[in-house]
Amino acid sequence: MSDKKVLNRGLDALLGSAQGTTQRTVKEIQITEISPGRFQPRQDFNEEKIAELSSSIKKHGVLSPILVREIGLNAFEVIAGERRLRASKIAGLNSIPCLVDQKEDQNALEAALIENLQREDLNSVEEARGYDRLKREFGLTQEEVAGATGKARSTIANSLRLLALPTPVLELLSQGSLEKGHAKLLVSLDPNKALNLAKQIVSSKLTVREAQNLTSKKTTKNSTKTKSKDLLNIEQEMSEGFGHKVEIEAKNKKTGKVLIHYSTAEELENIISKLV
Repeated sequence: MSDKKVLNRGLDALLGSAQGTTQRTVKEIQITEISPGRFQPRQDFNEEKIAELSSSIKKHGVLSPILVREIGLNAFEVIAGERRLRASKIAGLNSIPCLVDQKEDQNALEAALIENLQREDLNSVEEARGYDRLKREFGLTQEEVAGATGKARSTIANSLRLLALPTPVLELLSQGSLEKGHAKLLVSLDPNKALNLAKQIVSSKLTVREAQNLTSKKTTKNSTKTKSKDLLNIEQEMSEGFGHKVEIEAKNKKTGKVLIHYSTAEELENIISKLV
């Protein structure tokens, strides 16, 4: 048996179930005793929506307890519910109802990730960075991250690939200026071309299809052999499904080769594990 932690599966396992052995209690806790979650994957908080939530809390109170873990004497850390905590502070509350749970660091990050993913509350960059934290901080493979979060391995791989984009492109993606479909297209380009195309997409308000057509035309001009639209579509579908950039070089109707691109040793290992 491996030394690695055995990962729980599913939201009930991560947040605790009624039949589990973890002791959980609901109680009022002073807001001054609660610190923001270190494993909060969300980076962007909509201040306008938090203000609206604060107004609701002033009128109705906090209807659903936030999930916290005890980290010391009269010291707690948020696992899920940081928006409610922020809104409660603005509303002037002194205390807030909390569901107190005992979780280790890995479980806390998993729970925070899944709580947001279940509500589709994270943008693409936050989601990718959350998966990356699970990999780096706890030494997990993409397969283990997929198992812990209930996502397909190809979804994890495609998400992590976004982090290879230049920082300015990631910022545009976080802000919503670029769509996830744009990002999937950009990640297949070298950094300079990706940045230039990202700027063009934003300035010209190009759809994903328009951006794809633009890159296809440029590829055709720079290529001695013109690829058919069907072949380009197959390449894109294979790249998205496989989690790595795939190129097809057809010499004739019967022969050619398929190229799979990778940029790290781990990506190479993942490719090999999928093929053998």
